[in-house]
Amino acid sequence: MAELSKKQKKIIKYICIFAVMFTLVVNPFGWGFVTAMNSQEIVLYHLNDIVTNTFADSSAQDDYYLATGTYEQQKKGPMFGLGAGHNLIIVQIEAMQNMLINKDYFGQEITPCLNELIRDPSTIYFDNFYQQIGSGNTSDAEFAVNNSMIGTVESYTYKLFENNYFKGLPWLLKEKGYTANVFHGFANRNFWNRENIYPALGWDRFYSGDTDYKNDNIKGIGAGNITGISDHAFLQQTVEHMKSLPQPFYNFVITLSSHNPFGLPDSLSEIDIRPQEDNIVGDYINAEHYADKCIGEFMQELKDAGLYDSSIIVFYGDHFGLSKADRNIDKVVSNWLGHEYTYDNMLNIPLLIHMPGQNVHQTVSVSGGQTDIMPTLAYLMGFETLDTVYFGQNLLTAREGFVPMQTHLLKGSFIKGDVVFEMSRDGIFENSRAWNRKTREEIPISGLRADSLKAKKVIEMSSFYLYNDVLRLVLERGMSFEKVLEKLQGKDVPIPQKTGYIYIKRGDYAKMQDFYEYVTGTGSYDGGKGLTGDIPVTKYTGDKRFFLDSDDITGLLLDMQTGYSGKSGDTGTITVDETVAGVYKKIQQIIIPVDREGLYTKIEYMGYSDIAYMPPYGREANSENKEYVKLNRPCAVLLPHESLEAAAAQFLSLDSPVFVMGNEAKNGRQYQKKWGTYGTVEIRY
Repeated sequence: MAELSKKQKKIIKYICIFAVMFTLVVNPFGWGFVTAMNSQEIVLYHLNDIVTNTFADSSAQDDYYLATGTYEQQKKGPMFGLGAGHNLIIVQIEAMQNMLINKDYFGQEITPCLNELIRDPSTIYFDNFYQQIGSGNTSDAEFAVNNSMIGTVESYTYKLFENNYFKGLPWLLKEKGYTANVFHGFANRNFWNRENIYPALGWDRFYSGDTDYKNDNIKGIGAGNITGISDHAFLQQTVEHMKSLPQPFYNFVITLSSHNPFGLPDSLSEIDIRPQEDNIVGDYINAEHYADKCIGEFMQELKDAGLYDSSIIVFYGDHFGLSKADRNIDKVVSNWLGHEYTYDNMLNIPLLIHMPGQNVHQTVSVSGGQTDIMPTLAYLMGFETLDTVYFGQNLLTAREGFVPMQTHLLKGSFIKGDVVFEMSRDGIFENSRAWNRKTREEIPISGLRADSLKAKKVIEMSSFYLYNDVLRLVLERGMSFEKVLEKLQGKDVPIPQKTGYIYIKRGDYAKMQDFYEYVTGTGSYDGGKGLTGDIPVTKYTGDKRFFLDSDDITGLLLDMQTGYSGKSGDTGTITVDETVAGVYKKIQQIIIPVDREGLYTKIEYMGYSDIAYMPPYGREANSENKEYVKLNRPCAVLLPHESLEAAAAQFLSLDSPVFVMGNEAKNGRQYQKKWGTYGTVEIRY
């Protein structure tokens, strides 16, 4: 049967919509089930979604519905609107992990103030809650919480997307008459590019340590050997600033004193640490104990200032403090916990929502992440609609939680209820593992594939929204998502059927320079260590692309990035030579890196949307290769001509086109006719 054209599909779609709507509204046959369905408003609300998804031309339309549409169905509940009209104060606590909450260190309570707050009748505590950051660490936590989107791992989100359109919590509350302000004690207001992007995110004013605070100059406070303002002085002065602000306000507060490497002076370290933990673990415990003490002082100061009773006060950790990747830390923490220090322990952060005067006391164990905070608070503050795009859900009415991960765990990993799924580092689903976060017992991964794919899609869709500034197209310009896809079609560089193939051994800078000279017309590249001379406009015109292969593909790409990214400076103060970066972006469009070692996600995180897969030599027909391609969806599969007979059938059933490579690949038409392969590889080097 011939495949339907797009026009035919569209006609069928609208016929189906009309037929279903007519049947539901008019019920010409008097069917009882239709009468019953008409009493369910959710059916009519989703009719177009259902039909659209059924007849969608691409999976991207299905993916769109991961991003929005849940709030209105989840807002019905006993706590809806309890905080309407109240001030909102969110405190992001540096490096606070949930494993410290309600715990003691050999009889010494680590977080007594937060523990007391959790016992308060006016507090909701979320114990199954996780970080969702990208490369921007603290700044990406801010971004996820306020925008219900997940930052990128290529670089820090606040720099890459400073010119994007956003409509997160600050803008939504300002539409309701709130002011929106940020408070941070660090004495560099442009760290993480905050000063430049904050206005776009909706903040009215940024109170920074270098302009708005009197520093108490305690050496070692926050971020190691610097002299910075303590959380005690910072929070005290923050309340003074708040007293002068018009109400209602939304104030976002970022603490600092418990920043890695947790260098508190002895005078502020109150927990007695045993000799075997007299290292970064002991320093971390003391730093968070100090941060907790300052939180207690902050709450009292809000009461003294008359701001406490009229505010919703939220506390959460921005990200982990103790890395599992450090073997010494891993061993010490595992001994302290009494079980293996797993990634769910590391990424688990506390979330507390305190609503003075309201009897809302409960512990919520629905799994959630930082993207869920915005819709959850919108529910408590009585938003009738959530008029933006968001990836989270309201945790107070959600039946089930779902937390996709992208840092420290490979993309495709997730936490759902008490199930923790860790995607295998080789990207093969069958080699992955899962366990119960409560019992610590391993559980079968069968039945978890669909959730793994969903976790991957959520991360990819958030990235898609950021890189294409989709919120501007949808919210500012009023485009439907179908129009957005139409506008964005053709932005990706197509893969010619006859595509170049280049193999460059890691460190072979002579061959790399030959390649750069070809695509840029310049010989100024100096071996991956920078650029000299003028960079001309690339002579690439879009008629050539190259599969780039290497014995160390990620190392080679890193060499390229070092030479051509145009970046210089330390994290948070990076500057970019836009001329150099522009050439680099064009080169990235020309290159299709070849993944032959299960490195798809690592290559993707380096900024490449098109990645080819070459199965291990001699094992092309193994079924695990097919599973790897199904999961990662590479833009192409490269098969040597001698393996085509054995391996082509399983790959040709997938979406990724198959390229034939080798000396006999010149006879490409023969292979295409026999096997239906897409194209041939043109050997360049």
